Amino acid sequence: MLCWTFLLMLLAPLFIPLTFNRQFPLVVARTLFSSIALKIVGIKLKVEGVENVPKDRPVIFVANHCSHLDIIVLCRSLPVNLHFIGKKELAWFPIVGWYMFIAGHIFLDRSNRKKAVLSLRKAAEKIKNGKCVVMYPEGTRTSTGNIGDFKKGAFHLALDAGVDVVPVHIKGTFSVWPKKTKRITPGNVFVQIGKPIETSKHTKKTLRDFVAEAKSAIEEMGKV
Repeated sequence: MLCWTFLLMLLAPLFIPLTFNRQFPLVVARTLFSSIALKIVGIKLKVEGVENVPKDRPVIFVANHCSHLDIIVLCRSLPVNLHFIGKKELAWFPIVGWYMFIAGHIFLDRSNRKKAVLSLRKAAEKIKNGKCVVMYPEGTRTSTGNIGDFKKGAFHLALDAGVDVVPVHIKGTFSVWPKKTKRITPGNVFVQIGKPIETSKHTKKTLRDFVAEAKSAIEEMGKV
């Protein structure tokens, strides 16, 4: 699977000059890459709620984070080209950094507060201008399979960009590839996509309510 991932990351951006489309690597990730990667690891994917994804405007997808496989699963589940947000240091990581830069993914500089704020403002502008982004409010993969506390960053970004938040629940990737193990066990994965949460209903003063509403929506989907 790693060989397949790095091969596509290396080759897909090379087709941008031929297709005149910078979105080409994202289309490849959503179709060819994700479908074959799921077969390689033995995941049978079921998705509900695709009709809830807006096609006419950018949004921020917020999802629980169970496994490294979540990226592949979301690329296959969500019917739009997805951008991910990573630390600035990833830009210097061989192949991964090249791919993320060329494909237009977003880097954040967290070396100090001033640079972090500036990075978030730039990210908000990119989202406002049409990029759909995936964020994991927990900040890291779960160690237990349960949903952890949500950080506020994704919701600050939604307010700054003026875009709605779409809650997503992922079930099964933790069993297939848990944290702190190298073993992948084939299995079933279920992704549920909730209805958009209108950012216009919230302000910085109601940020906690915004976070709680999204977390509650994800937890409710997880009960199914």
